[in-house]
Parts: sequence; C-alpha cells; structure tokens
Amino acid sequence: MRNAFKTYLAPAKLNLGLKIVGKRKDGYHLLKTIFCLINVFDEIDIQTTLNGKISLIEHNQAWNYKLDLTFRAAAYLQEYAKNIGVDTQQMGANIKIRKVIPSGGGMGGGSSDAATVLNALNSLWGLYLSSDVLSQIGLTLGADVPFFIYNKHAFATGIGEVLKDITLPHMYFVIIIPHFPIPTKNIFNNLTIEHINNNCDKEITEEYLINTHENDLLSIATKLYPQLQSIISDIAKYGYGAPHMTGSGSVLYLNFNNKESAYGAYMQIKDKYNVLLTDNFHA
Repeated sequence: MRNAFKTYLAPAKLNLGLKIVGKRKDGYHLLKTIFCLINVFDEIDIQTTLNGKISLIEHNQAWNYKLDLTFRAAAYLQEYAKNIGVDTQQMGANIKIRKVIPSGGGMGGGSSDAATVLNALNSLWGLYLSSDVLSQIGLTLGADVPFFIYNKHAFATGIGEVLKDITLPHMYFVIIIPHFPIPTKNIFNNLTIEHINNNCDKEITEEYLINTHENDLLSIATKLYPQLQSIISDIAKYGYGAPHMTGSGSVLYLNFNNKESAYGAYMQIKDKYNVLLTDNFHA
C-alpha cells in the first residue's frame, strides 16, 4: 500500500526595503533587507515512495521538471544523504505543487517551495538533519532558500543568507500582481557601482528599512519595465501613497497598520488590478 500524500504550506515573503551594499568577487551582491513572511501560500503535496525515484507530478511549467527548484531540492537532499552514508535506494517521493504565489514577482515562491520540500523530506525520510545543514543545501539552490528554512521574519545581510531574528508589528498588505513577471537576472545585470556607492554613507538599520521600505532595485525595474511605473503612478492617485516593490519585482504592495484601511484600499483597487489582501505572520 502506498503512503498517503501529506500537504505542506510554503509561505510567500515581502521585502520591507532592500539596499545593495556591495558585491562579492563571485558576482553575488551584498544586501540588507527585511524578510517578512505573509499569509499567502503555495500548497505542496508529498507522497514518499520506496523506489528511490523523485517525481514532480502534474507539472505544468514551461521548463523540464528536473530544472524546477522543488525537484532539485529533493534531489540534492537525496544526494547529500547518500554522500553521508545513508542508503537512499528506498527514499523516493512524488511531489505535487499548487501554485498561488506568482512566479517572477519577488515573493520567493520558488525558494519557499524548495525550502518546504527540504524540511518535509528531511522528516519524512527520517534524516533529521539540522537547520544549518538544510540551509547549506538550500543555499546551493538560491540565496533566499535559507530564509524559508529559517521560517521567521528576519533582518537579512550577506547575500540574504545571514539572518537575524526580528519582531514585526502586525501589518496588513494589499498586494498588486502585474500581468508580467520580471526575471531577477534582468535587474541585477543592470545594477551599477553607483547603486552600491549611494549606500556607502548610510546607516542601514532594521528601523530604517521598516520605516522607509526603500528598494534600490525599483529604479532599475521601472526603467526596464515602464509599465511598472505606470501602475505605481496610477495607484498613488488613490491617496495611499506610492506602492513599494518586493525583491526585484514585479509585485508591488501597499502596507497598513490596520485591517480596515487595508480592506478599503483593496476594494478600491481590486476591479482594476489583480490584488491580494493579506497580513504578516504575527504571534
């Protein structure tokens, strides 16, 4: 008899500000940002098997499923286990993903899916590796994956993998999802030394980021994608201020301190744009 599928939730994130402060020799950019977990989730169903094979079933993306971060996460974990002497011949899995988090939006959907699979299979396969080990595996997949393994709001430095636990107030968000994705590499390929130098004399603290939501990648995104600036300018006319951008875009958000204000903005904007109303993880 086959094991039943188990369902896991992979949360989205918003960057509450993002400042580029340097560049490593390997090409990765150093940054400071606030990672904020929000109540928007992909759903991942996982069924363990005894055939040693990993399958991403019902995969409907344009690329081969073996290129998907979720498949690669499972394969990397299996390979790691094999390298430390674990018999992986019966460590298989069927994985199904129901996407809600938009791709190419800067909300970390692919990274979150990968981290969720690493955490889930670590338990289901009985590996019980530490979070630090899982984060090391995850970092080979993407700079945001360790954050989702960490699974707490964080002040992030380094390339996004150095995480400090922070407490955020309860916040509400109206999330605007443009009809076009923005590939991350398009943004970082156009990042210049001037963007980095602009931050040399600034003290970029957690409070600074939370208060300003400044995102150094916004000017690049709006230059490359003028339609994004059109959306920003249009939404600003509603009287809520200009929306902020998460990550390298294209998703934008308005933030509020109370649900009533957020709901009012949502109702005004929802007929014109693809929007979500949500809040952050709050104890």
